[in-house]
Amino acid sequence: MASQSSVSAPDPRLSEELPLITCTECGRKKVLRLKSRQEWSFGQVFYCCPMHKRDGTGCPFWFWKEDYVEHLKKIGILNGGEWSRKGNIKDDDEKMMLGNGGTSRKEEDSSAEVVRLLRSICMLCYCILVVQVVMLFVHLLKR
Repeated sequence: MASQSSVSAPDPRLSEELPLITCTECGRKKVLRLKSRQEWSFGQVFYCCPMHKRDGTGCPFWFWKEDYVEHLKKIGILNGGEWSRKGNIKDDDEKMMLGNGGTSRKEEDSSAEVVRLLRSICMLCYCILVVQVVMLFVHLLKR
């Protein structure tokens, strides 16, 4: 997946080839369709997150065209040679719809964070209750 390639400007002739989705790794930006300028892969199309760095750091979303097609099939946007309009992103602010009940990775991460926060609050309340019960027993034993 994450091979090194020189980044070139997006090629307008490629704009209708495959849908450009919101990055499924970081969920922040729409992926870019670019052509390699490396000698060994010159002209090959690849898709990456704008947050992906050439040295491999940043967002790990990076696919050659064939692998991107497989990724689109995996997340339910591409079926055979056709792609579903529900996965077509018109601008960066729209959310990508996945085959998981219509939630994006970013929403799932937020939900998981809320669940962790609620569990922490419950644990804190439980600890306070235990301390209060212990204090009650200590107070009753002093009488």
